[in-house]
Amino acid sequence: MRITSIRVPLDLFSPVQQGSVVAAVLEQVIDLIRAGRLPEGALLPGERQLALAMDASRRTIREAIDVLEQAGVVTVAPGRAGGTRIASIWIPDSISGAPADLATDELYQTLEARRVIEPRLVQLAALRGTDTDFRIMAETIELQRANQDDAWRMAEGNVIFHRQLWRAAHNPDLEAAMRAIYRRLSGAFLRTLSGEGRAEAARSSIGSHEETLEVVMRGRPDDVEEVMDRHLAWLERSCEAALGRARIPEMPRFLIGLEGERAAGRR
Repeated sequence: MRITSIRVPLDLFSPVQQGSVVAAVLEQVIDLIRAGRLPEGALLPGERQLALAMDASRRTIREAIDVLEQAGVVTVAPGRAGGTRIASIWIPDSISGAPADLATDELYQTLEARRVIEPRLVQLAALRGTDTDFRIMAETIELQRANQDDAWRMAEGNVIFHRQLWRAAHNPDLEAAMRAIYRRLSGAFLRTLSGEGRAEAARSSIGSHEETLEVVMRGRPDDVEEVMDRHLAWLERSCEAALGRARIPEMPRFLIGLEGERAAGRR
C-alpha cells in the first residue's frame, strides 16, 4: 500500500451520537481506514476540528485517539509541525472486536443475505466506480499478495478490498448493509484463510479479487453476475466443507413430484 502524506479533509467525518461516543468515534475512523479514505501517512484534522465535525467533546476525541495510538494505528507528534497521522491500516481485534462465531443456521442466513445484496452493489460499482476507486482496490490486492503468508492480514485485506468495492457503488445505505453482513462473516473468512490449505485459499482469494476488479473496471453490469457467483461461492463452499452440510439442501424427490423433476430437467 502506497504511503501518503495527504491532509485528510474534515468533511469525511460526521456526527456520532449513538451508544458509547468513544466507541462510535473509533468505529468511524476504522471504517474510513478500511474504505481507503485514510491511508498510511494521512494527517488527521486537529482535536478541535474533529470534535466539531463529529459533534463530540474534545475529551472524547482525545480518548479515541489514545486508544488508536496504543493499538499502533496512529502516531501523535506534538507541536505545530506534528499532529495525528495514520501509522497502520491493520486494525487489531482489540479495538475492532474479535471475529464472531455463528451457529450454522445463522451463518447460512448471513451468506444468503450476502448473495441478495452484494452482486447488486458490485453492479452499481461497475457503473459508478472511478479511476481512484479502482487504483485503491488494485493497491489492496497487492497488499494482500505481499501478506499472503499471514492469515490474519489476509483476512483484514479481504475486508479492506470489499469495503473499497462497496464504496465504489456510491450508495451509503447498501454499503452500510454490507458492512453489517461482513462483520458477521469475519470469523468464517479468518477460519478459511488460516485452516488447512491456507496457501491455496490465499491464492484463490487474491485471484477472485483480481477477477472482480477486472469486470468492474469494464463498466458492464451484466458481466458482473457470473463473476460474483464465483466470488461468493468461494466462501460458501469453504463453509459447507467445514460444516459438512449443504447451504441449500436439495428438495427430496417425493416432495418435488414428476412435474417438478421434468421442470428441473428443462432448466
